[in-house]
Amino acid sequence: MQNQSVLHRIWFEILVRPRLFLLHFRYPLFSACLLFLFTAVFGGLAQDCHGAEAAGLSSRWPVCDPFSASQKISFVHVSDMHASYNPDAGGTSPLARMRGFVDQVREENPYTIFSNGGDDYEKGSIAEELSRGRSTRQVVQAMGYDLRTIGNHDFAWGLDELLAYSHDATAVVLATNTSMTAKTSAGASDPGWVDYAEITVGCVRIGFFGLVSRPWNEHGEQVDGPYYEEHPELQTDFNYAAVARRIVEGHRRDVDLLVLVSHLGIDDDIRLAQEVEGIDIILGGHSHTTMTQPQQVGNTIILHTGSYAENLGRFDLDYDLRARRIAGSRFALVANEEGAAPVCQVANREITGILSPYHQAIEEDFVRLCTGRNQQEMARIAARAALHILGADAAMISPQSTWKGGAPGGMTRQEILAIFPVEREPSASPGASSLSLLQATGADLLHARASLPDFVYEGVENIDPAAIYTIALPKAQAWRQVRYFGRRISLATPVPAGELWEIVGKFGYEQNEANLALDERPGKKGDDLIAALFARGW
Repeated sequence: MQNQSVLHRIWFEILVRPRLFLLHFRYPLFSACLLFLFTAVFGGLAQDCHGAEAAGLSSRWPVCDPFSASQKISFVHVSDMHASYNPDAGGTSPLARMRGFVDQVREENPYTIFSNGGDDYEKGSIAEELSRGRSTRQVVQAMGYDLRTIGNHDFAWGLDELLAYSHDATAVVLATNTSMTAKTSAGASDPGWVDYAEITVGCVRIGFFGLVSRPWNEHGEQVDGPYYEEHPELQTDFNYAAVARRIVEGHRRDVDLLVLVSHLGIDDDIRLAQEVEGIDIILGGHSHTTMTQPQQVGNTIILHTGSYAENLGRFDLDYDLRARRIAGSRFALVANEEGAAPVCQVANREITGILSPYHQAIEEDFVRLCTGRNQQEMARIAARAALHILGADAAMISPQSTWKGGAPGGMTRQEILAIFPVEREPSASPGASSLSLLQATGADLLHARASLPDFVYEGVENIDPAAIYTIALPKAQAWRQVRYFGRRISLATPVPAGELWEIVGKFGYEQNEANLALDERPGKKGDDLIAALFARGW
């Protein structure tokens, strides 16, 4: 493919350079014969080298039109999907509409590039939780991206899943600041991603690289890594400017455009554009920033299109083939709503097939709420669930572990997950809101309650300071006791007990078996009915 690009460039130079450009119009037979000659000489060689340039990616676009003075390139960019592929009420997956939108843009402009800024995993479909990441990988690899980068949440399920996710038959996966220094324990040495790729889109040669942000710890703080303590062979360089300069110095002269597919967030994208010259476009992600217009920083155009498949970003640029520069651009942010974007039925059927084993968990009610509950009240239900399911004597839950309240009526397991989503921090470890069990004296339990006054407490009230109690605590507090309590309070090493959504889900099944709602207590039906009536204004 590289030789084919050389052919296009030579042909372009012959026709477009001022002295020869007139020959095309004055002697069209001359230009036609010359085109035939170059095709005969270089065409076969280019065909033999088809896989040399970005694994044959450039063959997706029409070849260079040597008679064009300009070319429009359309970027459709998304990021931070977070497993948001469950069907809407109308039975359509948001990602099928996304693919339909891309297909529509491609019909209008065949020089269209479909890119993804990372964070495909976590916080969305329960199918991912039940398949341990596999369903999200399958959906991503079915989308037909041209290029994508890796986000911090894409490390969630461990190295093996990361490597499977990075081997994409259709997309070039970019991870410039991430490398494998040795084979994995399973013997894998090919990570699937590349640090740089060049593609030829018509007459325009474009270089791409990708950067991933720092990982997060269980306290919700970014750290300098590594992503996996148990896999030192996986290295990530967080000196973003130095990595970007290396790419610019090594490749800028070879391409017409240099594009960063970034998972750094808007602040680091701006900082990088200020520090490093030579990046034409940054297609961003990570910070969930939604832009209605691109941001220009120096000579760099920065685009962010939001998160959770809520929007679709389209950026059109006009490239002047004579001056070799961007002549103009336009941006549109499209709401990804039913009826607003066309549906790719092929993609919708494929996503439906991937989700079919998890239909019951996504669609079918398994428990109910008597009345609407806010986040504080849902945290209390979670604390009650920990007592019942884990056999704890006491449970303390942060209301921040609940991302929203619960609506009255029937609930699915998917809705329970939406209230108690999972973020594995650090990567490949239990979620930040998961619970662990520890043994502590009553005196230390009293101390813990005083140290976490904003947490919801359920359990024994008449605490004996000398007695030993089993306590359910969120991961951060259980495993970093000195930080939160000033001292160790556990008598032995805490034991991970499960993700919060799973514990509440099991509790819901048992409540339903007892003919109780999730927010009912045995023998309290009358009280809950009165509360429900007052909530309705009676």
